[in-house]
Amino acid sequence: MNLTPGGGTVDLIAYKITQLSPLRVEESAVGTGGLCGSAFLNYRFEDHVKNRIGEERYNTMREKKAKTWNMGLKYFEEFVKRNFNEDEHQEVNVPFPGLPDDEEAGLDSGFLVMSAEQVKGIFEPVVKEVIDLVEGQVQSIRQKGGVVSGIVLVGGFGQSNYLYNRMKAHFNSAPPPPYTERPTHAAALNAPQTIEVMHPMYAWTAVVRGAVLRGLEGSMVLSRRSRWHYGTSYATVFDEARHPISDRYWSPLWERWMVSDRMQWHIAKVNSHLSVHPYILLTSTNFYQGAQVSESQPISFHYTRNFRPGQSLIVEDDLIACDAEIAPDSYQKGLISVCTLTTDLNTVPKSLFTRLTTTKGVEFDNLDFTLDMRIESAGLVFELKVDGVRYGAVSAKFH
Repeated sequence: MNLTPGGGTVDLIAYKITQLSPLRVEESAVGTGGLCGSAFLNYRFEDHVKNRIGEERYNTMREKKAKTWNMGLKYFEEFVKRNFNEDEHQEVNVPFPGLPDDEEAGLDSGFLVMSAEQVKGIFEPVVKEVIDLVEGQVQSIRQKGGVVSGIVLVGGFGQSNYLYNRMKAHFNSAPPPPYTERPTHAAALNAPQTIEVMHPMYAWTAVVRGAVLRGLEGSMVLSRRSRWHYGTSYATVFDEARHPISDRYWSPLWERWMVSDRMQWHIAKVNSHLSVHPYILLTSTNFYQGAQVSESQPISFHYTRNFRPGQSLIVEDDLIACDAEIAPDSYQKGLISVCTLTTDLNTVPKSLFTRLTTTKGVEFDNLDFTLDMRIESAGLVFELKVDGVRYGAVSAKFH
């Protein structure tokens, strides 16, 4: 089981080892995730500092002594997040050079003195959410007959000693099996299951460097699973047999009745199957769990766009997600905009646009193009293509 706490999110992927030599793995369960990454430790640290020194002095520091705040935050990120261990650190001194001594606030010689209990107060709510997420995935696998052998912490504050120790305490707390003179396989299977929590070197930068997923993806990860439906909306010609008449509108360019906000689902959510000995990888790049999606084959979104003379060729489209078992045919409340895709069609040769004229003599240009989405270790990569030829990257702003 792979577990990556990082940035603002924590995501889990369960892998099944299908072959040892050469190593082959596949995602074996629909992933889960939550907003409890290491960024939330920063927010809680910021609130702690504000409460300790007072909002007025905090705002003055942020506005007029930015270097003072940045030094304290950097120390928290680079030392406290990674190294704090309640058995070793009875207190932590966070540098805030330039702030005057204040015994009541705990400011002494340019340091904010934090007790172990205060640091734990910042960590514990976030760490508990992480553990609850992992426990939910573990129980889901066990209920279907699977066995979780290990948890690998990578990315974000995956290198955090506090998180590592709390995870070990939670998942290795099962008592030893009762003594029997003749151990049996049944007794072993029914005994409380412990899970090895692994804390690899360089876990902090594993996602940035692509170390974990790159190594797996190159030749070992055969497929991934989607936990949501993912698609895009489009407009099409009105069909009275399929579309409510109240949804139709008149298009002066196509000179036809049209309907908008129809949904085309490019990735489908499916029920996951579970298998023996999965590993959960917690990774902040986990977007694409559930239905099996090949990484070698991009997913293409087809678009048709009309442009009047002088109209901007920069267009935006939303990638939309749905967690219902059956995805709707049209856009409706409850669907989620994952990201906004911005495409600059100025890179496409003008000769590839088709000039059309309405019956009223209005001229406009039409272009058919595709946006290809590929799944990589760093997340999602989008490319603009016309007639199969690449004309540039597409920027994606995630919400």
